[in-house]
Amino acid sequence: MTPRSLQSLYTRSGTSSIDRTKDLQAPSQEDNAPLTPPLHHSRFPPPSIFQRAHLKGILYQPRDVVFFIRLASAVAWAMLRLHCIELPYLILTRFKYSTAQHPAAWPWFASVFFTAVRVCATKIHTLGQLRFFGRVIETALPLQLIFVKKIKVSGKVQFKVNLDILLRPERATLAELRANLKKQGYSDDPMNPSPEYLASMHPSASHKNGSPAPLANLPEEVGTVDADGTYKIRGEWIEALVDPKKPDPRPRSKTVILYFHGGAHVFCSPRTHTHLLAQIAREIGPGTRVFSVDYRMAPESPFPAAIHDAFAAYLYLTEPDHAALILDEDSAPQELAVDPRDIVVAGDSAGGNLAAAFMHYMATYVQPSTEPHFILPHATVLLSPWTDVTSSVPSAKSEDWYCYCPGPIGTSPLNKEEYFGMKTQNFGSNYVIGDPRLVLNSRNALGGDRRWEWYSSLVQHPLVSPAHSAPGSLQGLTNTLVQTATHDRLLDDGRLYAHRIGIENPAQLVRIETYKDMVHVHQLMTLLFKSSRVAISNIARFIERSIYLRDQQLLENDTGSLDQEGRTPTAMRSSSLLHKVSTRDSSTRLDLNQKKMMKRLKKTGLQGVEEEQSATQNGQGSYIPAFLRAGMITNKSMQDGVEWVMVEQNGLEYPGDEGWPIGVLIRSWPSPNVKHEKEE
Repeated sequence: MTPRSLQSLYTRSGTSSIDRTKDLQAPSQEDNAPLTPPLHHSRFPPPSIFQRAHLKGILYQPRDVVFFIRLASAVAWAMLRLHCIELPYLILTRFKYSTAQHPAAWPWFASVFFTAVRVCATKIHTLGQLRFFGRVIETALPLQLIFVKKIKVSGKVQFKVNLDILLRPERATLAELRANLKKQGYSDDPMNPSPEYLASMHPSASHKNGSPAPLANLPEEVGTVDADGTYKIRGEWIEALVDPKKPDPRPRSKTVILYFHGGAHVFCSPRTHTHLLAQIAREIGPGTRVFSVDYRMAPESPFPAAIHDAFAAYLYLTEPDHAALILDEDSAPQELAVDPRDIVVAGDSAGGNLAAAFMHYMATYVQPSTEPHFILPHATVLLSPWTDVTSSVPSAKSEDWYCYCPGPIGTSPLNKEEYFGMKTQNFGSNYVIGDPRLVLNSRNALGGDRRWEWYSSLVQHPLVSPAHSAPGSLQGLTNTLVQTATHDRLLDDGRLYAHRIGIENPAQLVRIETYKDMVHVHQLMTLLFKSSRVAISNIARFIERSIYLRDQQLLENDTGSLDQEGRTPTAMRSSSLLHKVSTRDSSTRLDLNQKKMMKRLKKTGLQGVEEEQSATQNGQGSYIPAFLRAGMITNKSMQDGVEWVMVEQNGLEYPGDEGWPIGVLIRSWPSPNVKHEKEE
């Protein structure tokens, strides 16, 4: 049986019709090939007791005392600078170079708290200090749940995953690519990989004929797995309950959000985001449920472990009886099983990176080898997503003093000297190869040159840095909302990614909201900023809008009235389109659903909508979806099909964008395989 024939043998339940179990294993096991080397964790010693303490965030070294002293002095200087230098300057210039949301204009308690958070984040230099800080956040942030009523939180959910069965679709999809490498004699041994094997992780970025780039290979996991080939995933359920004292006019929500928390892929947990997810669930409406995944993190389990956990969590929701899952009575999901059409994938920062990568993983690595195909979630919500792990775009290298997210947090895959000379934490390197000072594996334990080879190859993978993936590789995605901010060091990450998916998915709704004078993942700070509450409300509006589009599309598919020319994605676009975007005709700028929505707005009028909304609140009339009310931008850009929206603190929206031109962002990561055209 050849690897090519494997692609149609896997069912969604995880079963297979083949008997040769070695066909399901790593690609190096051919009939006349040596056995696969022992698992990675049997090759290297486990972390020592001091390394384990470091990984758990225990501060025990003398330099940790210095760390606290530096924090105290940094907070004192930040407060002095804020109130004794910047504020007088702004008063003298009459706030000419500021706005109402400048940090000096925040309430004093917000200024003190946020300044402390910012300087603490920028003074952290070790993973132990970072995880200690994460434990503090896990204790402090959930206290905001006091202000969120009618919420049910079910923690300590856990289930086992059989890694071999979970990876069957991925291995089948990649079987032909891996077999060709092996046939040509290229080593895929993780202890001694060939340059060709490493290069297969980032295939050529474009072709002269504009055809899609070849599929990128995926490395085998290097994290630890139990002796029986399984590992545990933990998570937390959050549900919005009905408030009998305040009846909600909306129908009971069926939405289930699959959420991935942020934390640079190395710290934080579902607990740090419980209050945020509770507020989002309340905003969407009673019945809304959120499953927050405690996925495996680096440096213990580098890429692609987190993406595999995302796939396992999706199976846990949609097919809990899947052969790859081992559930106990306490871990069974509520109301088995969830309709995948009701799922929304979301994440912030590194979790946004994981959410975007998971959607791409499902469309590219899972779907081709499963029958019937999985139904993808109808929407993706990304909060300050980290889509450029190399920190190559301008905002990631900026000196913006108001953003607590340090920068840069990664290095270019083309600059070896910069990689070894980076003094601060290289979170990009941590994510893709781990930290050799704490956890050894086949990617980081065999010398600096080998570390650089693995890093420079994997950091260019489309599942690691989706903003810089090859043209055409982001097709097949669903409706997407990106929220970022003007003081967010990942501002350009979100802008470039939204531009890319807008071009390659013209039939989908793509929207990016940039919040004036806000910071990285400001949605977490609802007690400090009104913009945070506005952003949560806009998330609910977007999900409701996506549900509306989903239902209309299902209805049109059932009745056979779907306009194939106007609704199907356009053909593959050449790489030059990323630099000079042509104007689309009107038939593709607004799909049929949006045209219906706009006609209703024109027919009713904004005043009529407001009157109908008032009647609904008084118990009369029918409920009007939030996205149909006044004040929401619903027009796509004529250039890339994206809704570019600026949002003020009071929620006022207007079309616009802020930051470096998109052409500059695209060229910020030069590749020897791409010849960029000059812009006119």
